[in-house]
Amino acid sequence: MKRMLPLASVAALAAPVAANATEPADCHRKDSRPDIIFIMTDQQTLGAMSCLGNPDLSTPAMDRLASDGVLLTRAYCPFPLSGPCRASLVTGLMPVQTGATDNAIRPSQEALDNGIGHRMSDAGYDCLYAGKWHAPEINVPDDAGFTRLCNMDDRQIADACRKALEGRNSDKPLFLVASYLDPHEICEFARDETLPYGQLPAFETSECPSLPANFAKPDRSAEALDFERNAFLKSHDTYSYNDDDWRRYLYGYYRLVERVDQRIGELLKVLDDNGLYENSLIVFCSDHGDGAASHGWNQKWALYEECINVPLIVKAPKAKGNKTAGNVNSTALSNIGLDIYATFCDYAGVELDADVYLGKSLRSLAEGKAEELHEAVVSETYLSAIETRGWTIIEGRWKYVLYQYYQDREGLFDLENDRGELHNLSCEESCADVLLRLRRALYDYALQVNDPKLLKQLRPLVEAQQTSPSGHIKGNYL
Repeated sequence: MKRMLPLASVAALAAPVAANATEPADCHRKDSRPDIIFIMTDQQTLGAMSCLGNPDLSTPAMDRLASDGVLLTRAYCPFPLSGPCRASLVTGLMPVQTGATDNAIRPSQEALDNGIGHRMSDAGYDCLYAGKWHAPEINVPDDAGFTRLCNMDDRQIADACRKALEGRNSDKPLFLVASYLDPHEICEFARDETLPYGQLPAFETSECPSLPANFAKPDRSAEALDFERNAFLKSHDTYSYNDDDWRRYLYGYYRLVERVDQRIGELLKVLDDNGLYENSLIVFCSDHGDGAASHGWNQKWALYEECINVPLIVKAPKAKGNKTAGNVNSTALSNIGLDIYATFCDYAGVELDADVYLGKSLRSLAEGKAEELHEAVVSETYLSAIETRGWTIIEGRWKYVLYQYYQDREGLFDLENDRGELHNLSCEESCADVLLRLRRALYDYALQVNDPKLLKQLRPLVEAQQTSPSGHIKGNYL
């Protein structure tokens, strides 16, 4: 389904182009390929933007990008954790393919040698990087194909970019990455620790949002998540929260989203002032989401929608005849780790081996030439405290979830009628055919990416072994 952003939101929240904006940066350049700007936040769930109707925060910079581009509401991260997801964004491969399945694990050297910085640099782009890298080094390493403008510090990014761009005289197109930490400071906020970029102003509980409609856990909730939370209290330090504590958590989370939105607004002004906004391809996303109190969950790792469904905005270059400004695409399924890499390569004229890279360019969506992308997308996770992997596949209205160990490890959700994932339908006879189909689809994916552990999980299921008449797993048989 395609719809336009509400006109009131666009008019009220989209920042005007600076009056003193310079002429387009590429107006005298022989290379006709567009400049490319990639903006990324950390731990921002999809619903944390005012342009999607959230009344509990205001995000004018993000809303401006949405008003000038296409906002995809069905974009998923490949892994709800910074290191693995960012490794995927850098390499265009799933974490299981690169070996980067936890924060401290570096992707394979082969994958890094074909990382996006090298791809774009070899294609003739000036590659600049500002802010957080975390794949797994916190700051972008010297061998990644980028010139580092600044280390991880949201407060420095706009100024570092301004210094690099003012007076820039190059015949090469620009590939600029601006990567922010926030709203990741919610991790420290939940632990009542000092925030890296300063404490939030004092507030009253009466100012805080209501609890989400899906605050309760789903029917037949996966035991693995309870065990992980109990074993990893440093990160899931909300075990003693009452309802008001959760409301304060949400208030703090939304203020941190507003904090990073302000920083992004500073960057957009830099782009305006240097003639780089209008004619550039600009992609905005977050590496993964946050539980945001849904199902009483904070942090990431879980395969809940709040953790894996992330903002994705693609603003095509105006010079390419973009007629899609302000569109909201609520049908196209995207895996950001695979598709953003493919998109940058597409605009740069870099051909990818389709047998290796499963991503699809977002260009056709951004330029109004298509409404669909993937038939299905997959996200994986690893619950490190209990050494348990998990996978999900989303196809149309349906979402299938599988955790490696413990009871109730299968989930099936109808996202059209149960967006909050409160009702696990994996035991329902009426959904048996859907369950079997998605198991098979996930099995086929496991073959594609050569995931032996997932194949081990699913092979007995697709062969109809050790199941009940409904097809539901009977306990933990591994």
